Parts: sequence; C-alpha cells; structure tokens
Amino acid sequence: MQATETGVPALGRIREGWSSLFTSSRSGKWDKIAIIFVAPWLIHLALFTLYPLYIALYGSVANWNILTDEMEYVGFVHYARLLSDERFFLAIRNSFVYLIIQVPASIIGGFLVALMLNQANLWGRMFLRGVYFLPVIIPTVVMAIIWQWMFATNSGVINYFLSLVGISAVPWLTSPQFSMPSIGLMKIWNDVGFYAVLFLAGLQGIPQEVTDAAKVDGVNDWQMSWYIKVPLLNPVVVFSVIMGTLWGLNIFVEPLLMTNGGPRGSSLTTLLYLYHEGFIWSRIGYANAIGVASTILILIFTLTERRLLERTTY
Repeated sequence: MQATETGVPALGRIREGWSSLFTSSRSGKWDKIAIIFVAPWLIHLALFTLYPLYIALYGSVANWNILTDEMEYVGFVHYARLLSDERFFLAIRNSFVYLIIQVPASIIGGFLVALMLNQANLWGRMFLRGVYFLPVIIPTVVMAIIWQWMFATNSGVINYFLSLVGISAVPWLTSPQFSMPSIGLMKIWNDVGFYAVLFLAGLQGIPQEVTDAAKVDGVNDWQMSWYIKVPLLNPVVVFSVIMGTLWGLNIFVEPLLMTNGGPRGSSLTTLLYLYHEGFIWSRIGYANAIGVASTILILIFTLTERRLLERTTY
C-alpha cells in the first residue's frame, strides 16, 4: 500500500481521522464541522433504520394492539407458533419455487442478451438496448395488471395464440401448479433487460487485449464466453445473484395483485403472508415475527451464495 509523506499508510491515516472524528483535536474546530456534516446521516439512520429495527424486534416478542398502541411482552410465543405454522412454511416453499424459476433464467437470459448487444456490427444496437430495457421501467402495478389479462384462461392473449396451434387453454393463474411459475415467467420478461445492462457494462470493461490474445490462441466464441468472459464477470454475477435472491424472496406486489396468494395458497409468499397477518387480521406481533424470521433466512441464504460464488481476483 502506498505510504503518505509522513510514512503512515493511507489506510492508517483514514482510520485515525475516523477515530478522531468525535474526539477533541488541537483546535476543536474540525470536530464540530465534521459532526454538522455527519449529523443528517446519523439522524436518518436512527429514525429510518435503527428505530424501525427496534420496533420490529420488540414487536415480534409482544402482542401489539395497533389501535391503542399497547405492547404486551409475551416472549417467544410468536416464534414458537411459526415452527408449527403450515402456511408460513408453504409461503417459504412458494418463495423458493419462484426463486428457482425466475432468478437463473433472468440472469442467464440477461447475459445472452448482453453478448448479443455487445457486438459492434449489430444493426440497430442502440435501439435494441432501449427495447430490452423498456420492461424494467414499466411500473409494477401496470405490468401486473397487463400480464393478469394476458394470463386469463378464457380471454387471455397467450391462450389465444396457443389455441391457434391446437393447444388447449392453460389455467395460468387459476391452477395451483401454474400460478407461481406464471408469476416467475412474467418477472423473467421484466428483469432480463436489467441484468443485460449489468452484464453489458461488465463486458465493455473487459480489456480488448485479453480477447484479442484469446482469438490468436484459437479460442472459439463458446470458449471465449465460458472460460474468459464469465470468470472476469464474477463481480457482476455475484451482484446479480444476490440482488435477484433479495428481490425474489421479497416478492409482494405481483402475487398480491395477480392472485392474492391463491389459488389454495399456491402463490402465497412470505411477504404477502406477513401483509395478511399484519394488515388484514391485525396480528402485528405475529407479522413482526414473520418478518424477522424471513430476514434471518434471507441473510443466511445470501451469505451462503456469496461464499460459493465470489472469487478473489488479483
């Protein structure tokens, strides 16, 4: 690491500056100015992160009457109920079904689209970039309503085109077997453009010398993509997988608007179950327990993914 003029490493100077932020310096002037600049961030952190976190944790071990704002401590009763709650485990299973269907297909599709859009001789490349990214900017409510109409069993446009080739109508949103995969299919269409932009930026950051040297060695296009580009895109892959997991396990608006968790709970997700318990049945304490348990599960799952996927590059 490069040293400063006084011989102290730059990282050490940064740590010294941070540790002395709230301590008295020789003049005392810098500390006051620094606190003034840091104060808005600290206030925001306390009001919108630490305080809601405290309310969620304490509310999960209490019976919270939202009308009277009374909170009666009951211990870990809500967590004990979670362990025997079949609907909670059903919601977890549905969330992972959605995750397995949607995230790999969206990321792989985004990577393939990025490879196509990265070709210098592609006609209409800038126009196609906008077309593929267009679904990302469509409001979620609008997208859910449009796809709900498209998935309609009797009047939907998808079943209409299937009927033209002799395939009978598919109950996309009214069948327990198809409801969650149908929502995942819609989100694949929605997210491919987002991942394509990420991978396109990563591809354009790969040094030209690396690909030129590989071509000289006789590497074909498939080998170039799998053995050279994918390893160099590891940070993008890790980011995409983790963010896709976070979004997938927290999906809420789409199943709420399209199926409301049905039929027979086949599209019920953890966040939708939390919403039903907290805001429909007014069981706020139990809803907080669902939120805390889901957060711990998501944290463990994403940390495991990062450990498995992340590579150290030099």
